[in-house]
Amino acid sequence: MNFPHAAEGRGPGPDPDDSYSRWVRTAMKAAATAPDAAVLFDSTIREPTDLLASVVRRAFDGGVTDRYESVFAEGNPYVVAAVAARHGVSADQVIGATGATSAMALVLKALVSPGDNVLIEQPCFDLLTSQARDAGATITALPRRAPDYAVVAADIVKLVRPNTRLVVLTQLHNPSGSELSRATMVELAAVSRQTGVPILIDEAYADFIDDGVCAARLGPEFISVGSLTKVQGLFALKCGWAVAAPEIIARVQAATPQGDYGVSKLTHAVAALVLEDRAPFEAHWRAVLAEARPVVEGHVEAMAADGLIEGVLPKAGCMYFPRVVGVEDTRALAKWLWSEHEVLVAAGEFFGQGGHVRIGFGGGRAKTLDAGLSRLHAALKAYRARR
Repeated sequence: MNFPHAAEGRGPGPDPDDSYSRWVRTAMKAAATAPDAAVLFDSTIREPTDLLASVVRRAFDGGVTDRYESVFAEGNPYVVAAVAARHGVSADQVIGATGATSAMALVLKALVSPGDNVLIEQPCFDLLTSQARDAGATITALPRRAPDYAVVAADIVKLVRPNTRLVVLTQLHNPSGSELSRATMVELAAVSRQTGVPILIDEAYADFIDDGVCAARLGPEFISVGSLTKVQGLFALKCGWAVAAPEIIARVQAATPQGDYGVSKLTHAVAALVLEDRAPFEAHWRAVLAEARPVVEGHVEAMAADGLIEGVLPKAGCMYFPRVVGVEDTRALAKWLWSEHEVLVAAGEFFGQGGHVRIGFGGGRAKTLDAGLSRLHAALKAYRARR
């Protein structure tokens, strides 16, 4: 049931009853037809296109880089070596993939059989559950409770069944942006040893944490998956990986001997060069957030002061998951915000927690972000007045 654009003659807008992935595709198409649309949901750093172009030129001007290697089975060896060096692990603990999502699929295929059980954090990014279901697993929700969205190790012990094969978490937590502390990781490792169930952590946002460490480096209890997509904004490269104990990587390779078919020899050659010299890309995302965060902080404070939202802005990353005060059905709110104000936020129902919205601020410039959040503030006031 698509709903119409606010401006007469426009095409259909994004349907909040869709899956999140389908909603995003439709939302971006709708925003492209609306010059004044305020896009406030994207949790990816905007692409550093000029930096990426310079790496491509360096790779292929005057010849072909020696990073242009076969990617069959294990992935590009230079990507594997760079990821291993970055995280202080051996190369036999890394396998390449087209992204964190596809790396997770490789792990699920190796460790989970139809009918097995998987614990998945709740609220969560819906791809986590859809991938586990695709592997034939039954799913048990592992609560991450507001306001801090911490993981309680004792909850895992209570929820693990005899056929539980995996626990799945994210770092930073998607959608709240909450950080798994080092102390929590130590507790989780102990629980994994107690239950015999490994813990997979999607670390697509982990580079936002200054003192963050790849979970798989902490011990064989953890499996880490990551990519260049979210923090570096390099979704065009489709480069991801899994890091785990050698015996887990061996099981992944045995389950999928050909590796990830989607890995591109071309883009992973470029990705290897990026991984070997990350400093310019790190400077890019830091500059984006240095510009965006003060704007977001000001608007969050103002909307909270007006009693419109509740929830602390996370200290790292570019997403925020506030509760909208007095609103339970945030699908309806998101629909109204678009149709009446051309403001796009992601309804909390996409992540399994209605009454909240996810706001992303890694993609826009400060001026655009300021204008969009001002419109959201005014729209939330209007929505409250109409109830």
